[in-house]
Amino acid sequence: MRASRLGGRLRVEVGTRLWAGMKIRERRAAHGFADVPSARGPIPAETRRPARGSGRSAAVGLLYVFWVLMTFEPDLWLTSVTGAPFYRIPLLVIGVLGLFILLRMDRKIVYWPLILFVLMHLGAALLAENAGLSRDAFKFMLYMLVLFAGSASFVDSPSRMVVLLKLYLLSFAWFGIQGMPSSLGGLHRGAGLSGVTWHPALANEDSFGPLMVISMAFSYFFAMAVASSRWRMFARGLFVVSVLGVVVTFARGAQLAGGTVLLYLMLRSPRRFAKLACLAIIAIVLLPVAAMVFPLDSYIQEMSTVSDGDDLRTRLWLLAWNVFRESPVYGVGASNFGVVAARITPHDSENPLGADPAKLYLFWIHNAPMQILAEEGLIGISLWVAMIIGFFRFNRRLQAEELTARWRARGGGSFDVRMMARGLDGAMVGYLATCVFYNQIYFNHWFWSLLTLSYVLRGLTAATPRRGRETGERA
Repeated sequence: MRASRLGGRLRVEVGTRLWAGMKIRERRAAHGFADVPSARGPIPAETRRPARGSGRSAAVGLLYVFWVLMTFEPDLWLTSVTGAPFYRIPLLVIGVLGLFILLRMDRKIVYWPLILFVLMHLGAALLAENAGLSRDAFKFMLYMLVLFAGSASFVDSPSRMVVLLKLYLLSFAWFGIQGMPSSLGGLHRGAGLSGVTWHPALANEDSFGPLMVISMAFSYFFAMAVASSRWRMFARGLFVVSVLGVVVTFARGAQLAGGTVLLYLMLRSPRRFAKLACLAIIAIVLLPVAAMVFPLDSYIQEMSTVSDGDDLRTRLWLLAWNVFRESPVYGVGASNFGVVAARITPHDSENPLGADPAKLYLFWIHNAPMQILAEEGLIGISLWVAMIIGFFRFNRRLQAEELTARWRARGGGSFDVRMMARGLDGAMVGYLATCVFYNQIYFNHWFWSLLTLSYVLRGLTAATPRRGRETGERA
């Protein structure tokens, strides 16, 4: 009798505990605390919250560090200040970040146009006429590939994406605030214009001007996309700095590109007529200030020579065509334009480039499409054009209501992804308008970082969400 009573109590207690455990698991599943079975069915991917791991957090933090290294370039600043080899820091970071990427092996990192483009640079680093010059270009492209793959792997929620967009905005301010005083100082001294004096590329107005052109579009639409009033005011202030930064460079290509971007802003802005009136008022207010800051007469005189063209650049572009004919399919190898040009150019005392062909050895074409055509051939230029088309297609899809609804559902409601997509488009328009005048393939991250941001944004609004956090934070 006693044994049967004990058995009955035991069965009741076990049943009670099983029922209570089942209810607890159901409540946890309903709130998304873990991916556990539930009597109510599988947990929707939209509400699932993965377990937090230290390895994953470390990978995300390292990715942010790598973005800072690529966009702010503090390693170059430290090297210029101290003379120590801080420029090797990215090499240390890329190894660890690359290991995290390989361990995760997310299929979303596979973007064949970029992968094939990088592989072409690897081939040039081994087989080009001057493989040493190609190795430097390959190292840069490897950095860009890791930046792309790391972002596609670990930026898996709107909140993380907004962090990257804010870092990107701050990088323009970092260089713009430094470059403006030195450029104005060069104007008043009558010396050569300069931008960011410690930077190997941005110390030249032909690089600083294009950077400010890209910043104009990005900051303008960022101010429309962000919900925070502080960030909105900061972005608007950066837009004004960017416009002034373009003007004070006196770089004719940057002025033309800046005008193109302003036209884009007017055409793509909501309430475009109101925005046009606002821009006109800003121009009227800034004109007297600009007259006090830098000599308008010199600026007008410089801009009046735009129609005259640039004889040296024209000759370089024609020479690039001759180099392209040497190897039209796969090119002569990254950074090998000058090497081949010095070899095939005949001596001609009446031609500035032919008077001493040996001086061409380290020349650059100052035209990104022609440089890719000459150094990577028809294959390379086809891949580059495919990436450009893909970029604009990514951003066009972000204008669809279905995709913006997914963005809001996954936590990005406080950040307008449609406005940001227009900002990325405008920044790319600025890049493409300047790259036909300046050398921007292996010295600047601009094209590759814009492509990365657009690709990751597209992935965050895809029908199948990425693995990872889906909770957002206020932008």
